[in-house]
Amino acid sequence: MPRVIGHLDLDYFYAQVEEVEDPTLSGRPVIVCVFSGRTEDSGVVSTANYRAREFGAHSGMPIALARKKLEGKDPAVIRMDHQKYEGVSTRIMDGLERWVDTLEPAGIDEAYFDLTASTGGDYAIATRIANSIKESIFKTEHLTCSVGIGRSKVVAKLGSDTAKPGGLKVIPPDATPSFLDPVPVEKLYGVGPKTTSVLEEMGIRTVGQLSKAPLAELERRFGKKFGDFLSAASTGNDSDSVVANLEPTQFSRIVTLKRDTTDPHEAFEQLAGGIEYIHSKLASAAKSFRTVTAIGIYTDLSTKTKSKTFETPVDDLDTIRESSAALFEELGGSTDKVLRRAGVRVSGLSDTEGQTSLSEFLHPVK
Repeated sequence: MPRVIGHLDLDYFYAQVEEVEDPTLSGRPVIVCVFSGRTEDSGVVSTANYRAREFGAHSGMPIALARKKLEGKDPAVIRMDHQKYEGVSTRIMDGLERWVDTLEPAGIDEAYFDLTASTGGDYAIATRIANSIKESIFKTEHLTCSVGIGRSKVVAKLGSDTAKPGGLKVIPPDATPSFLDPVPVEKLYGVGPKTTSVLEEMGIRTVGQLSKAPLAELERRFGKKFGDFLSAASTGNDSDSVVANLEPTQFSRIVTLKRDTTDPHEAFEQLAGGIEYIHSKLASAAKSFRTVTAIGIYTDLSTKTKSKTFETPVDDLDTIRESSAALFEELGGSTDKVLRRAGVRVSGLSDTEGQTSLSEFLHPVK
């Protein structure tokens, strides 16, 4: 029985949520931004709607440059509200589970799903289910999404990319080679600029050309694991499964400081909201952690970290705060570089329920 794998991508998600919430944004360029707080326009664009993209604004662009490109176009510049978008995403993912055999969220705005068992490998049935999913999301959240259906995660993801915005691309097994062959190699999942450059040196620019490359040569150039993946992905035969309920391995938050500084106290004070966010994620996932890490990113773009590991899992807010403050002290004493960004990470996660936490002893109830 052929596998039936899907990939769903919520179109320009953050900006689309804002458009739904405020109908006056319809037809206007919308950019959702992460403001650093240094100046009125410091920070970057997180998401741009398609109208904004028509004028050259896109994600990752400095806000000031995006404003310049949208000057005179009646743009809406909106501060990112992660909590709001996360709530919408959770509702959508919860709703998706009733349509599919297995669901694997891949981010706040995308997910893989498996329909093999429920369709019996029938792509006509899969097409009807995918259309029902799209209609359900539009009916409940008024959001459009792009969906790809294929015999592997790689094919499904390329399909949803092709379907943007708001479309559905179904690639049955017998149509897979003709779909993949003309695709530029840099569009394949996991193929970045460095890999693209090496493949170009080998005369490989399309997925079709990659599919004909000798496996031994790919393994020699990229190592056995990645070489094998490139060979399988280029034919649509990669066997990566859709895995439900993937456990988080860490929670973190990094902020851009309001001004560059060498003062660890100044950096740490701006992480208060980030630390509360991490604690809320731990609580909602019913997780404890064993390691807390302070992260410093400097003006020369280098990164330094300091970590503390507890013998027994901990889960309370005070422990994160106190440990992070001490670690930032250590970080400040280890270098004279100037901080640009700062962050905190907790890792070594385990289930909280039914365990005795060290935090009970560190901060006893009064």
